[in-house]
Amino acid sequence: MTYSELRASDAERERVVTFLREHALLGRLTDDELEDRIGLAYASVTVGDLEKLIGDLPRANHPSRRAPAPRPRTAARPSRHRQHGPPPALIGLGIGALLVSGVGVAIVVAIVAVAVALLAVVFAASMVLGPLLLVALLVIAIGKRHHRRPQSSHWHPQY
Repeated sequence: MTYSELRASDAERERVVTFLREHALLGRLTDDELEDRIGLAYASVTVGDLEKLIGDLPRANHPSRRAPAPRPRTAARPSRHRQHGPPPALIGLGIGALLVSGVGVAIVVAIVAVAVALLAVVFAASMVLGPLLLVALLVIAIGKRHHRRPQSSHWHPQY
């Protein structure tokens, strides 16, 4: 099977349409020719069908064979994923407390630091889960209100 017999992708069709529009802007195609060729490009099945549409137009690179543009390389960025282990500030705080005051105070500082970290996690979770819980409770309350039996107009208490 030759390359021309391969089925065309949507991206290849779009590249050919862009190529045709560029040449129409340069005056190589009339408006009617452009419309006809764009219709044929979207209806094309194979790469060969696309090649026939642009065969009479000059080009540096063949648009149906053009590879996707390479992504620009960026400088190494720090990973967005959090690494396991305590934050460096807590490690430094623990080592500093150990050096300054001894093991007893270091243990207390470590416990306080862990408690603060846990409170921060609970606070963050409540900021996300709190509104969801409120909405769930409202939905339940509204649902119960609609399912109540209507009370009779005559109230007869029983003693």
